[in-house]
Amino acid sequence: MDNTVANTTVISYVIRRLNSWQYDGVVLGGNYLLVRCCAHILSLIVSDDLKDLHDSIVAFLNAKKYVKSSPSRLDRFKKAVAHEKIETKGLVVLDVPTRWNSTYLMLKSAEQLRNTFE
Repeated sequence: MDNTVANTTVISYVIRRLNSWQYDGVVLGGNYLLVRCCAHILSLIVSDDLKDLHDSIVAFLNAKKYVKSSPSRLDRFKKAVAHEKIETKGLVVLDVPTRWNSTYLMLKSAEQLRNTFE
């Protein structure tokens, strides 16, 4: 379900529940009631803070694209990982722009592979 649809559904439910109570109901009929889930608020906060790291993220994504653009580069990179004795399950975690935690996981894997990229 889309977050917008889910949020609208929740807001409609809250307005109905508040209006059913024994007092005067919701101020202005609930037209200006906005409910956001904690996860969405956290996502907005983290996304805003990640803007400070934008240049680093872009540089890492460009390095990743460069390595993966050629089978010989990828092979050489894998050899460098083995040479550095870095234990990792995968080479790089992919970033999903709409999920801030995937950016965190990508940066965490990039930190492990930092010496290899150098």
